[in-house]
This record gives sequence, structure tokens and C-alpha cells, in this order.
Amino acid sequence: MNSTVLRRHLAPFRAQLASRRGFLAMPGGMGRPRTQTFRESQEFPYTRKQVFEVVADVDRYSEFVPMCTSSTVFHSSWRTENVVSREPGLPRPTTIDQQSVQAELAVGYPPFRERYMSNVVLEQPWRITATAVQGGGIFTHMCTVWEFAEMASATGLPANPFVRQAARTKVSFSIEYAFASPLHAQAASLVFDKMARSNMAAYLARCQQLYGAPVGQ
Repeated sequence: MNSTVLRRHLAPFRAQLASRRGFLAMPGGMGRPRTQTFRESQEFPYTRKQVFEVVADVDRYSEFVPMCTSSTVFHSSWRTENVVSREPGLPRPTTIDQQSVQAELAVGYPPFRERYMSNVVLEQPWRITATAVQGGGIFTHMCTVWEFAEMASATGLPANPFVRQAARTKVSFSIEYAFASPLHAQAASLVFDKMARSNMAAYLARCQQLYGAPVGQ
């Protein structure tokens, strides 16, 4: 399938972005950069497992995330804990294997370049959280949260195990950040604004690249 046809398949899903995104700015204190908050949600025509794996693949972010110039996961820092997790919509908490790891990302475009460390927590299959490591970095605070929710079939009927049906996953993304200095904020805010606004489309395109066109399209 050529790129023109693939873009046509994805167009209806990208069109949903405009009505489901928002950027908020919360004022900072005297001499402190304000906190920026961005939220967005969109329906992906892929399974929750597929989308989770794309977002969890931090090592490959530099291949498809806007303005990410390098991405490194420190695999020796992997930790797995047995924790109780409460997924929205479920009647009771469940016990899951929660994984955490440290990663370093480099972002920007010439002449702006910055690196920062994050603690990444994976609560499979429904949430991924990344929080910037404090101390000496460009942020006083930075936290991104991805949430993935399975959506009911369009017919409302139980899934037929003998028929491949279209998958639907609601993907919610939020980021909140504040820079360490007003000067840094002026230089970097444009980069992070652009990254946030183009983020969802980049992950949707990555799903398309890895898993092909959605079922039925």
C-alpha cells in the first residue's frame, strides 16, 4: 500500500485531534516560569496492546517522535514490582507487574538542543507515566501520562473469535512541565509546544507503519 493511500486511511482519525486537544498555562510565582499543561485524546484503530507497545518503546522514539533527536533506555535500571493498580472503569483494583526504568531523551532543533532524564513507569496494559528526574536539568517539573482504554465494538455485540474485527482504543495523553529558569523557558517553550501538538499524530503514524492499515479500511 503506497503512502498516499495510507494517509487517506488515517485522515479520519487525525481529523478528531482538533476538537479533543487543549493547552493551558498556569502562572508561576515571582520570577518563576509558568507551568504549561497540554491534554489530548483520540481514538486509535488498533488494539490496546499494540498502542501500549508503541508508546513503551522509548529506545525507538528518535525514529518517530517529533523533535526527539536521540532516546536511550538504561536497561540495567529495569525494575519490576508486584503492585495493586486501579484501572478506570473496572469495579475493583487488580494486581499487576509494574515496570520502571530510566531513560534519557534529547530534544530540539538547531540551535536548540537539550537532554533530560526521566523515570518511566509502565502499568501494562493501561498507563505509562514519565517524570523528569530532578536536579540540574532543564525542568523544575515535567510529567507525561499516557492512558489506553479499550472501546466497545460499533455493533455492541460480543466479539466473534472467528472473524477479525476492527480494534478501537481510546488514547489519552497529557503533559505538564515548567522550566528551571525564565531564560530557558523562552528558548525551549516553542520546541515543547510543537512537540505536544504533533505528538498524537506521530504515534498514530507509527502504529500504521508497524501494524499496517486498520481492519476494514
